Amino acid sequence: MGVWGPGNFDSDTAADGLGELTDHIIGNIAEQFQDPSDDTALEPDEWGGDMVPAWLEILVQLVEPARVGANIPSVAVLSEWRERYLRVWDGYIDELGPSEEFKAQRRAVLTGTFDKAIALATIREQELAEEL
Repeated sequence: MGVWGPGNFDSDTAADGLGELTDHIIGNIAEQFQDPSDDTALEPDEWGGDMVPAWLEILVQLVEPARVGANIPSVAVLSEWRERYLRVWDGYIDELGPSEEFKAQRRAVLTGTFDKAIALATIREQELAEEL
């Protein structure tokens, strides 16, 4: 076991555990996008519709400090998820009767969450490219 600092995440064991945790979260998100012919799981009043952005926000919080072992999907995957999620959200949200103010605020939060994840993935991909 390698230890490189005094922090709670500064060891091989913690890095492995963080990798398992982030992979689990990524798997939960990916499951909601599993069926390309059925977007029901992503509708705003369904489990996936609520949990995808929540899981993504948690993932961003785990990855953002550039912790060793933390994983994040590729920019391509996150961009695909963003496009599909927002398309479903835009197409369904009016059926729930929200105010225009809520719709605008919520969409901004959703977009921001995906944008943060894509920005982190972009940094990760650039760092990997520089290492090669």
